[in-house]
Amino acid sequence: MSDTPQVLNLNYQKTVILFPEAILVFDTNAIITRIDKQTLTMFGWESEQEIIGKLGFDLIADQDKQNVQTAFHEVLQGKSITGLQCNGVKKDGSFLRISASASLFSDSQGAPKEIVVVVHDITPHLSELEQVKEAQKQLAEAQQIAHFGSWEWDISSDKFHWTDEMYQLFALEPQSIPVNQEVLLAHVHEEDKEKVKNFITQSIADGSGVLDFRFVDPEDNKIRWFHSRNKTFYDDNHQPIRMVGTMHDITREKELDQVKTQFLSVASHQMRGPLTTINWHAEMLLQSQSEGLSDTQKKYIQELYNASKRTVRLTNDILTVSELELGRMPFKPESLSLPKIAKRVLEDYDHKIAEQKISFKEVYSGDLPEIVTDLFLLKTIFHELISNAISYTPPEGTITMTISVDPSHTNTFLLSIADTGYGIPKSEQEKIFTKMFRATNAKAKVMGGTGLGLFIIKLILELNGGEIWFTSEENKGTTFNIALPFVSSNKGTLLTT
Repeated sequence: MSDTPQVLNLNYQKTVILFPEAILVFDTNAIITRIDKQTLTMFGWESEQEIIGKLGFDLIADQDKQNVQTAFHEVLQGKSITGLQCNGVKKDGSFLRISASASLFSDSQGAPKEIVVVVHDITPHLSELEQVKEAQKQLAEAQQIAHFGSWEWDISSDKFHWTDEMYQLFALEPQSIPVNQEVLLAHVHEEDKEKVKNFITQSIADGSGVLDFRFVDPEDNKIRWFHSRNKTFYDDNHQPIRMVGTMHDITREKELDQVKTQFLSVASHQMRGPLTTINWHAEMLLQSQSEGLSDTQKKYIQELYNASKRTVRLTNDILTVSELELGRMPFKPESLSLPKIAKRVLEDYDHKIAEQKISFKEVYSGDLPEIVTDLFLLKTIFHELISNAISYTPPEGTITMTISVDPSHTNTFLLSIADTGYGIPKSEQEKIFTKMFRATNAKAKVMGGTGLGLFIIKLILELNGGEIWFTSEENKGTTFNIALPFVSSNKGTLLTT
């Protein structure tokens, strides 16, 4: 590189303008000949006289001096250096991390004259980077302790990124292989593979999703349960571009749930008999024409009867949930008429419908085939849906029950119950099928619900190959839709989502 002194001065001035960091000028022996004020500030010196005339390598930490000297000699040979990182030494002996770029300037005869070095203090950025690394380390440790992994999927390029714990959850060495959907599905339980595929597809469409599924550990063939949550991000045209999610090992929780379910099953069986007896005797007292009972006594008996009915219903619901979750619910398939079963169940609610002056409409498509399923489970579905619709629809509201053949699924019925009731708050809709959950507005307006009805329906449909979904708007009503196959298939083991 050859420049006239004038060009050298112009370039030096431009350098000062372009790089508002420390500027140092060295002669060919690495002696400092000129500096700017930022150099004093950066290295903690008070005046130019304290630093000019020093050997430039004295500003470098001992462990980095060899690399800096090598770089200096390369610059003397005409090679520019950019972004050389090393530890600098301040006047007080403390260190700072610097990034240096250097260029050689020659005199008019082409002989090496000066080396101009631009120095950036990257200590603050390094501190931020270290903080990020520390946070990443803490996150990795927390994920390892909690058996909690996270992942990201770039949908457009179909590239996945898994944290180390994600690899370990799937019995793989961290970052050992590229990951994709095939790796994800490789050891998913055979009965859950299709469910996981549908979960991914549905999450792209819906924007988020929650799923529990089983994984077969290839090392010992033991079944582990994973809980997955994800969220999809879209571009301005609402095209999916990225999905992020978490994976949590909930095997221990599932095992504890199994123990609790067994306990509830035994307890419910033991409670059923005495409660039924109390309910029957209270009913007999109400129906009898015995003289001598005061109005107050009749009121107490009525309250006793109502309380016993609620308790019996809760006990029956708990027992039903327990039997379904444990896979002990008898399944006796037979040919049944959906409209006939619906009408039979509806008779149990005639009094309540009339009392609340509800307009209950029935719409049945013509030539409906019979369904092959278990009578008790089918009646339970109708009971829970109709009871919910009546309970959460105010007086003089409207409920419409429709049974037809599902146009979007082969050999499938579509059962729909729409009401003009209280609706479900949007913020609570994702919890509606969870055990013991009742929406806040439902609890405020209706006393005595168990929060198990929709959970029971979900379990029954999972056993029978059906599905349930809904639309709802607060203070306008809710529509529950159920898809039921013409021939139900008992799957035995339940998959709770």
